[in-house]
Amino acid sequence: MKLLKKIGKWVLIFLGAIIGILLILLLIIRINSSGKEEPFVDENGNVLTNSIAMHKNMMINGVPQRITIRGKDKNNPVLLIVHGGPGAPILPVIYKLTGVDLEDLFTVCYWDQRGAGLAYNDSIPNSSITLSNIIDDGLQLSKYLKETFNKDKIYIEGLSWGTAVAAYMVQKKPELYHAYIGSGLMANQSLSEELSYDFAMSEAEKYNDTLSITQLKQIGRPPYSNNVNNTATEAFEIERSIVMKYAPLQLDTNYSFLKDMFMDNGLTFKEKFTDMLNSPESYYPASKILESTAIDMNLMRDIPEFKVPVYIFQGDNDHFTETSVAKAYFDSIVAPSKKWFLFENGTHGVQLEYPEKYRSLYINEILKK
Repeated sequence: MKLLKKIGKWVLIFLGAIIGILLILLLIIRINSSGKEEPFVDENGNVLTNSIAMHKNMMINGVPQRITIRGKDKNNPVLLIVHGGPGAPILPVIYKLTGVDLEDLFTVCYWDQRGAGLAYNDSIPNSSITLSNIIDDGLQLSKYLKETFNKDKIYIEGLSWGTAVAAYMVQKKPELYHAYIGSGLMANQSLSEELSYDFAMSEAEKYNDTLSITQLKQIGRPPYSNNVNNTATEAFEIERSIVMKYAPLQLDTNYSFLKDMFMDNGLTFKEKFTDMLNSPESYYPASKILESTAIDMNLMRDIPEFKVPVYIFQGDNDHFTETSVAKAYFDSIVAPSKKWFLFENGTHGVQLEYPEKYRSLYINEILKK
């Protein structure tokens, strides 16, 4: 009995210590969660005179949306980042922490599209979360950036789903843009999904991965709309998890990365925890609402020609937006000029996987045009 009491005492002490450490960590994170963007400073800690570091929730076409604008010099060109998903924005701090940072070259605008991330709230009707509305939002934002920073034109980069959104924007109003940049090109997504499934099955069979083979047979080859065992969303998640097993993102994620992300002052404590712990359906409703729209994305069909220069960044091992499909579309594009940049061993996030090459292409190719 005495031994049990002694053990119980030490267990309580241990649990108390763990809880205390967690509370201290949460307090430190809370202190570093002002919700104010980290400014650009010189070696003496003074804010750079012509820099900008801000975010705000602004009304675009009558709907609240979030933009973050960061740049060391407002005289630099403006770059609008159109995120992927649908409904999956990347926190701006991740660009800085992975070395992708273009904020010394551009005034960069990171845009949370309607129905996604920090742009979402319950006042936005699900019926308004459409591709057409997102395209119009992007055009309105482009005009705002052009006028705010007194630019004739801006640059636009789309990521995955964003490559299609940005392409439709450029097609509709080419006069707003210097160039179109696409990373992880969504050229013909229904075809891409079929090839992605074939890749996953081939790799699973190669490694005698019986669990993955069973799962893939259960969901069947795309399209998943008639799947009797799983919803289309569940089928995608199963297939994507198997693709990630055999073609994982080449990211250096470690304790330091997580620490720096949670210590970023650009987000409030609530944004770091409460919102991000919500289910994807409530936090990123656009991902579900626009699922069928994303599968029907076909730039081969819809946009055979661009009126601006085109630059494509693609990993040679990208099985989310299949590289062979992206290259076939690129080869067919009519444009004033176009360049294809293949990232060896890259997957579906080459700007995060190979930030040095990504930056160098901007410096030596796009900005020198």
